[in-house]
Amino acid sequence: MARIVQTVGRAQRKSSHVNPVSSVAVAAWLPALAVLCVIVGLVAVVLVMHRQGRRRRALRALHRGADVLEHDLKECRTRLERAHASMNVAPGVPAAGEVDAHAAIDAALRELLAHRLWLRDHADVANQHELDAAVSALDKARDSLTQQLAKLDSAQRELEIAVREKIEDLAQR
Repeated sequence: MARIVQTVGRAQRKSSHVNPVSSVAVAAWLPALAVLCVIVGLVAVVLVMHRQGRRRRALRALHRGADVLEHDLKECRTRLERAHASMNVAPGVPAAGEVDAHAAIDAALRELLAHRLWLRDHADVANQHELDAAVSALDKARDSLTQQLAKLDSAQRELEIAVREKIEDLAQR
């Protein structure tokens, strides 16, 4: 029994003895660990804010792009009506291609409306890839329409020149 008491006494003395190196190590590592946790937390917050900002920018670009595309489509309709009016040979009879042109613009406006409805209904749950793809598709559509409007302007100028020349020719006779 004396031997058991002696063994327990030695074990208690060893466990109560604090190693000064481990106290210093804990005192040095604890602030470093706290700073590391703060840095990781800040990085996480910055990443979340970056994602949210990118999402907001994509949604703004979609809405702004849709507005511009709608304006361009309506401008295209107006220009086409003016061009067709110049080519009209008989009142009340549509010029060649006028019906097809109106149908194409109406279809584009309907598709644009469908995209706006998709935005309204799905923008909250759409992932960033879907939003980026929608922005890209909208940009391509606007670029294509811009090219078509440039061609229409060129054709309109040529038509106006031809009409003026014809009027001048008829006036000289």
